[in-house]
Amino acid sequence: MSDTHDDKHPVFEVQRGTIIYEQGSSCSTMFLLKSGTVGLYLNYHTPQQFQLFEISKPNSSLGEMGLFEQEPRNATAVALSDCQLVEISQESFPAFIASHPEATKQIILDLSQRFKMAIQEVRNSQQIILESLEALKEAQANKKDSLKERIRKISDYLLDIPEDVPPELYLSFNSRFHGTMF
Repeated sequence: MSDTHDDKHPVFEVQRGTIIYEQGSSCSTMFLLKSGTVGLYLNYHTPQQFQLFEISKPNSSLGEMGLFEQEPRNATAVALSDCQLVEISQESFPAFIASHPEATKQIILDLSQRFKMAIQEVRNSQQIILESLEALKEAQANKKDSLKERIRKISDYLLDIPEDVPPELYLSFNSRFHGTMF
C-alpha cells in the first residue's frame, strides 16, 4: 500500500482510550488507520453499549459515511490502543483518490466487507425471528392443548361427562344454563 502521509493528509497520533469521534456528532471527514486498533461502538458508555467491530489492519478506513453522506456519526470510534490515523476531509478526498489509488481501493474493500457483514447480520436476525415465531406458534398450540387437558381433568373430576363429548362443548353448554365454571 502506498503511504498516505503528505502535506494535505498528515498522520496524527491518539492515545489509547481516546474517542476519535462520537455517535450523533456532525462530520465531514473519514480516517485511515495507519497503526493500532480502533473499536466502533453503538451507544458507547451507556447500558445499551454494543461493540460493532474492531479495526486493526493498517490502511483500513473508518468514518466513511461521514465523508460521503454528511450525516451524523452512526457510531463512536474509540482508540483501543495507541493509534496513528490520517484524517481525510471532503475537500481533500478527490486529491487523495488521485494520489493514493491503493488506499482508495482499500476503502472500497472495507466498505464492501462491512456491507457483507451487515447482510449476514440481517440474515442471522431474520433466522432468529423466524425461529422465534415458530416457537411462539408451537407454544400457543401447546397452551391450547394444555388448557383443553386441564378443562378435561377438571370436568372429569367434577362431572361425569361421556368420553366422546369435548370439554369445550360441555363448558359452553353448562355456562349457558348455570353461569361460568371459572
